[in-house]
Amino acid sequence: MSELIVNTDNRATIRWKLLTGASALALASYLSSAGMAHAADSGRPVIWFEADGQFSLLSADNEAFLPSFVLNSPFGDAAKAARKKPPSEWDDGAKLSFQPPDSDWTMSLGVKYGKSSRHEVNYQQTKHRAGPYSAYFSAYQDSKSSSGEKHLILDFQAGKDFGLGMFGHDVNSVVSAGVRYAQFDSRNDVNIKSITAAVPKSYYIFHGALEAKREFRGVGPSLSWDASADLAGNLTDGSLAFDWGVNGALLFGRQRVKGHYEKTKLYQSSYAYSGPPQTVTYRTIASPRRSKNVTVPNLGAYAALSLRYTNAKVSLGYRADYFFGAIDGGIATAKKENRSFNGPYASISIGIGD
Repeated sequence: MSELIVNTDNRATIRWKLLTGASALALASYLSSAGMAHAADSGRPVIWFEADGQFSLLSADNEAFLPSFVLNSPFGDAAKAARKKPPSEWDDGAKLSFQPPDSDWTMSLGVKYGKSSRHEVNYQQTKHRAGPYSAYFSAYQDSKSSSGEKHLILDFQAGKDFGLGMFGHDVNSVVSAGVRYAQFDSRNDVNIKSITAAVPKSYYIFHGALEAKREFRGVGPSLSWDASADLAGNLTDGSLAFDWGVNGALLFGRQRVKGHYEKTKLYQSSYAYSGPPQTVTYRTIASPRRSKNVTVPNLGAYAALSLRYTNAKVSLGYRADYFFGAIDGGIATAKKENRSFNGPYASISIGIGD
C-alpha cells in the first residue's frame, strides 16, 4: 500500500494580492497625477512601475539521501520521494524605473521572489502469502520526506538608450550596468524506517534520517541589454512590439551547509516483549558543517510580445535565469549544484508623469 500526501500553501492567494495591491497603488498614483499629465500623449512617462508573475520551472538539484537499505528494499516509494525536487511554482516580481525628462538615461530597482515546497508520506508493506503467519507482515517501509526552496533577487541598474535601426524598425536599445544581489535557501528532511521480518523469530530494523539546510548569499556587478522593436500600430491607439534582452552577473558570496544524518541497523531475535534486547549491528552518525567563499556566474535572457500605450504596457513572454554552482548540494562532502528559473511570464507596467 502506498499513500502520498502533498501539502500546498496559499501562494496563489498571496501572489494575486501582491499583484493586485501593487497595480492598485500604481493606478492610484497615476490617477492622482492625471491633472499634470493631461498631455501625456505628447510626452513620455518619467516613472514606470512594473509587476510580473512567472511560472518558474525550478531546477534545484541536491544529493539524494539514499542509504543502502533503501536501494536494496523491495519497496520503491522512499527512493522516489528522496529523489524528488520541490515543484515548480509562481515567482513574483516588481520593478520601478525612473527616466528624467529629455534624457536617454534610466535608473531602475527590481525584485524577484519565489518559494516552493513538497511534503510526502509513504507506507508500504507485504504479508506472508499463506500458512499460520499469513496475517503478519513480512516487511514494511515507512518514510516521510520534505523539501523546500526560497530565492530572492534584487537588482539596481543605470542604463542608457542608444537606439538602433534593425530589421527596418527603430529599436529602443538600453545597455545597463549595476549591482545584483541573490539569496537562495534550501532545506531537506527525510526519515525512513524499514523492517524485513522472518515471522515470528527475528527481524532487522533499518532507520535513516537526514536534516539539511543550505544557503547562498552573493552580490556583484551586473550588465544587461534590453531592446524593443515596434511591429505594428502606434502608442496612441496601441502598438504591438517584440521585446528581448540578455543579462549577466558575477556574484561573490558564501555557501553554507548545516546538516545531520544517521543510518542504523538493528537486529531483533524475537517479537516478544520479554525477548532479548535489540542488538545494534551498524550505526553511522554525522553532522556536517561547511562554509565556503565562492564566485557564481549568472546568465539570463528573455523574449516577449508586448502591447504598448503611452502610459501602459502588457507583456507575455518567456524568461530564463541560470546561477552556476550556486548551492552546495552535497551531504557528507561538498558538491556544487546549479540553480535556474525559467518559464513563461506575464507583466503589466504603468507610466506616471511626463
